[in-house]
Amino acid sequence: MKIKRILLTGDDGYNSIGTRLLIRALKDKYELRVAATKQQQSGVGGKLSLETGGSWGEDIVDGVPAFWVEGSPADVMECAQGYFKEPFDLLISGVNLGANVSSAVISSGTYSAAIRGLGVLVAPRAMAISWDAPPEFWHKKHDANEDISEYFSYLGDVLSPLIDKCLGENMWGVNMLNINLPEKHSSQIRFTKILKDITKCYSYPITIDHETHRFSYQRAVDTFNIREQNLRYDVAAVKQGFISITPCVIDMTHFQSFEKLEKAELDLLS
Repeated sequence: MKIKRILLTGDDGYNSIGTRLLIRALKDKYELRVAATKQQQSGVGGKLSLETGGSWGEDIVDGVPAFWVEGSPADVMECAQGYFKEPFDLLISGVNLGANVSSAVISSGTYSAAIRGLGVLVAPRAMAISWDAPPEFWHKKHDANEDISEYFSYLGDVLSPLIDKCLGENMWGVNMLNINLPEKHSSQIRFTKILKDITKCYSYPITIDHETHRFSYQRAVDTFNIREQNLRYDVAAVKQGFISITPCVIDMTHFQSFEKLEKAELDLLS
């Protein structure tokens, strides 16, 4: 796979720890650009600021030209298609501080940025990369002057060989990979499926107040409540110390049913 130009994005902010670690891992081998949210935008999924729009600006992050958008990760991808004159060879979203596993990925700005980027043709292939960091990292506000050297010994030394492996294997024939790194150092990979049942991995009781008609999320001390142990699933692999790689598609069509129904013509009134 011939990769020359890579666009880095994500939902933690354009100068986040994860983006800067990717820059460190890739800047000597590829032509890099950054296009990401101006501020922390975790958990917004595929939200678009259709009514309000937003502002954008330019900066430099660790020597790499950066384009930031005051909006959601999906807004960034929409803006990127107008800002950049030609598509990139690869889009990498992350490294997100917090795992993006199970069907909860629909809530992830990191995952949604990758999917939106593919959809608007910013790049023909994408990777969403996340790290199973503790909950206190999930909504961290980032600073381009922050010392990130403490992350070099684990995340820093894994990213380059991991991405090289994925590209060397032609991403195993798919155009989207969802990759999750375990909390502690690992070089062992498991190929996984996305777990459908979110309740088997996340635990955050919802409080319903019948007097005020308000609801709230209770942040548990241990937000993860892993009840899935089968290593074929992403969350189990990550929690058991493996790097989880899930091959994904952006087409949500159920093809087996579609093939049966494609030539069917139904009349609701007959």
